[in-house]
Amino acid sequence: MRDIGWDHSSQGWLSAMGETGDATRWAVLDAPMRAALPASGRALDIGCGEGRFCRMMQDQGLQTIGLDVTDSLLERAQELDPKGIYQKGSAETLPFDDTSFDVAVFYLSLIDIPDFRSAISEAARVLRPGGRILVGNLHAHVTARPRNWKGEGSHWVHDTDGSALYLAADDMMVERSYVAAWGDIRIENYHRPLSAYMGAFLEAGLILHRFEDPPCIAPDSELVARYQRMPWAFFMAWDKPETPR
Repeated sequence: MRDIGWDHSSQGWLSAMGETGDATRWAVLDAPMRAALPASGRALDIGCGEGRFCRMMQDQGLQTIGLDVTDSLLERAQELDPKGIYQKGSAETLPFDDTSFDVAVFYLSLIDIPDFRSAISEAARVLRPGGRILVGNLHAHVTARPRNWKGEGSHWVHDTDGSALYLAADDMMVERSYVAAWGDIRIENYHRPLSAYMGAFLEAGLILHRFEDPPCIAPDSELVARYQRMPWAFFMAWDKPETPR
């Protein structure tokens, strides 16, 4: 059995992602995430990995700090962005003062965080009044893979000719962890129903600004068809009120 976790999977991740990331990023989530960024200010990328979105935010004029728990990914982020600020830390106990940032980002990182409620509360704490939290996350039907699913990658059920019949899902309302595996990557992800995420953001005193199932903008028609047949990821923007609610 292969070891599980980001420390063991980071090299496989870096090889698989390259400079552009996977299609869920460049073809689905990048556009709404970038469009919702402020024109200037301080941004915190929680679960920054190799720093891809930090570099994109810098290109749009933001000052960024990337936070992650995996040393090898932080080292790669620093190599790619020598002047950038990247540091090790936990999303559940952010090492920053209150009201330190104009925007905080969870870009496909909430599914990696064990205590997501604490992470959301912490993100709200370090956000200035009037600031915004941006979220790109996998849909619940994507993370609700059936119990004892043996396949790698996504849980499409295929016909004998290889064509995809339907996406299998189970235990939709049960918060739980599962092993996501593809290529040389074996990581622990977490499934939660959408209501659990929504409730955590509301409990943190935030206001929903936008919710979207972003379209796939890939030039490959087969890729578009795959992502449009079953929306794979959602985008949310949550605002911190100027005065406490």
